Amino acid sequence: MTKASEPKSLPRRTVVPDSLDLRDRPYQPAIAVHPAPELLPALALPVLNQQQTSACTGFALANVVNFLQRRLVPAAPPASPYMLYSMARRYDEFPGASADTGSSLRGAMKGWYRHGVCREALWPRLTMPASASSAAADWWRDAATRPLGAYYRVDTRSITDMHVALNEVGILYASAVCHEGWDQGFGVPGAAGHHWSIPFREAAPDDGGHAFVIVGYTAEGFVIQNSWGEGWGSKGLALLSYADWSTHAMDCWVAQLGVATTQHQAIAAAVSLRSSQGKIALAGDTVLRDREISPFIIDMENNGVLSGSGRFRTQPGDVADLFNVHLAEARRLWGLQDHEPADIVLYAHGGLVGEDDAAATAATWIPALYEARIFPVFLMWETDFWSTVKNRLADLVSGQPRPTGGLGDQLKRFWNQRLEKLLAGPGTQMWGEMKQNADALSGTANSGGRLLYQAAQASSAFDARRDRLHLIGHSAGSIVHSHVVDRLCQRGWTFDSLNLMAPAVTVDLFSRTVVPRLKDGGVRRMHQFHLSDPVERVDPTCKAILGYSRSLLYLVSESFEHGTRTPVLGMEKYFSGAVAGLSNVQAWAAPGAESQSSTHGGFDDDPATRASVIKLIKSA
Repeated sequence: MTKASEPKSLPRRTVVPDSLDLRDRPYQPAIAVHPAPELLPALALPVLNQQQTSACTGFALANVVNFLQRRLVPAAPPASPYMLYSMARRYDEFPGASADTGSSLRGAMKGWYRHGVCREALWPRLTMPASASSAAADWWRDAATRPLGAYYRVDTRSITDMHVALNEVGILYASAVCHEGWDQGFGVPGAAGHHWSIPFREAAPDDGGHAFVIVGYTAEGFVIQNSWGEGWGSKGLALLSYADWSTHAMDCWVAQLGVATTQHQAIAAAVSLRSSQGKIALAGDTVLRDREISPFIIDMENNGVLSGSGRFRTQPGDVADLFNVHLAEARRLWGLQDHEPADIVLYAHGGLVGEDDAAATAATWIPALYEARIFPVFLMWETDFWSTVKNRLADLVSGQPRPTGGLGDQLKRFWNQRLEKLLAGPGTQMWGEMKQNADALSGTANSGGRLLYQAAQASSAFDARRDRLHLIGHSAGSIVHSHVVDRLCQRGWTFDSLNLMAPAVTVDLFSRTVVPRLKDGGVRRMHQFHLSDPVERVDPTCKAILGYSRSLLYLVSESFEHGTRTPVLGMEKYFSGAVAGLSNVQAWAAPGAESQSSTHGGFDDDPATRASVIKLIKSA
C-alpha cells in the first residue's frame, strides 16, 4: 500500500558513474586531523526537492555549495541546483545535452569549475533562463562570484578517508545505486535524536544511480541528506549503513569554495569586455578568460545548430545580446555617433581544430579586433576534423609497406601519391561531412548563422546600410564564408572586405558563390594570404598521417575531393586563374613581410598576418 506522503511516482535515479579519468586528483587525508568518534551534521541545511526531474546531481551539489557558503556567511543566498545540473549535462557531453536525462558527478564538478554557480533566484527552474535585462539579474555574471576551489576524488572504498574528509570539510558529494530500501523512507515516523536508517537491500539490475550529500557519520553508518523533500526520511536525512555504502557506492568528491577575487568581481560587474586606455584586459586564467570572450562567440555543433555542450554556451538570447548589449556598448565606448559606421567582423576558424584550440584562437583575435575598434563575432564550429583524420586514417594505412632508406625527393613523391590514392575514399567522406557542416552554419532555419542575421536585423544597434561588414576565414572557414556571402548578399547585406587565410574552399565553389559578388559589389574587396607553392610542398602539417610531406591543401586537392585533382583557392598555383580579371583582389604569399606563417595551420596564430588583416580592414 502506498503511504500517504509517498509521491505518486518515485523520483528518478539517472546518475551515471564517473568514467575513468587519470587527471582526477585523489584526496589524501591529513594525518593531523583526528576524526571524532561520531560527527553529526554541522549545519541545518534547507531540505531540497528535485520533484520528478533527473537533476539530483545538481541538487546534491547545491547542498554542498549552500553548506560551504553558510559556514562562512549564514545568510548567503541558496545556489541554483538547476544551473549546476545544466552545466553537468554540458560536460557529460551526452547526446542532447540539454535534455533531462541525468548526469555524472564529475560532469557537475566540471560545470561548477568552468562556470561557477548563480543564485537560485536567477535560475529557479529546469529550463535555462532568458537573457537578463540588467547585469544584476544576469545568472551568467552572478555565477562568476561563486567559483569552485580545490576539489578531490575520494576513494569510495576507504571509509576512514571519508571520515577524515568529513572532519576537514563537513560535507561530501556522493552517489550510489539506489535500491528499493530508499523508497521506504516516505512518511516514516520521526524519532527524537535518531535518523531513520535506510533498509539494506541488494540492488536489482535496473536500479539506477542517485546523488546526495554525506553530512556526518555514526558508528553504524553515514548520515546523508537527500533531495526528495522533508517527507522522506527524518525530514530529509537518513542513516546509510557502511555495508550498504560499501556495496552500492559509485563516486565521492570533496570540495572547497574558491576565492572570489577582485578579477571575478570585475568580470561579474562588466557590461562587456573590460578595457583600460584602449587595451582589452582578458584574465590570464583560462576559465575566467573563456567567460569574458564567451558573449562574442556563437558556438555551433553538427548541422550548424547552437551548441548545448562544452565550455561555451550559446542560446538565441545570447545571439540577440551580441548586438543589443555588446555592439551597443562598443559603439558607446568608441564614441560613435548614430550616423557613424561600426566595423563588424564575422570570423570563421578552420575545420581542423577542437574546442580548446578554437578558444585559444578566439582569445587572440577577439581582443585584437576590439582594440582596433572592430567588433568581433567569432563563429565556433566544433569539428576537430584533424584529430578524426589522424586517428581514422592512421589506422587505415598502418599495415601498408613504407619506403625504406633515405626519403629522397623521388621516394617522397611516390609515398605521397600512394597515400593520396589510399586515403581518397575515407578522406572524401570525412572532408565531405565537414563541408556539409560548413554549409549548414548558415543554411538551415535554426542555424547559428541564420539566427545571427535575424538578431542583427532586429537590433537598433545595427544598421546594414550604415555599418561595414567584414569576413575573416582560415582554411575551411573559407567554405563557411563562401556560403555566408552567397546567402546574406541575397538578403541585402554587402561586405566591405573578405579576408582569407590559406582558404580550403575549392575554386569551383568560390567561383559560384563569391566571384559574382566581387563583380557586382556584394563584396567590395578581397584579401588573401597563402603559402608560396615551394613552401606548400614541404609543409609538415600532415606528417602525422604516416609521413605525408605536403600541405593539407595538397591532400585535399589530390585526395579528399573524390580522388580527382581539384583546384583549391588557397594553393598559389591555382589562385591567379581563380581571380583573373578581378581588380579588387589582392594576395600575399607567405612567408613574407605581411605574413610570416610557414605552415597551413600557422596563419591564424601569426602576429604579422593578424596585423595585416586588421590594417586592411581599417583601410576602407
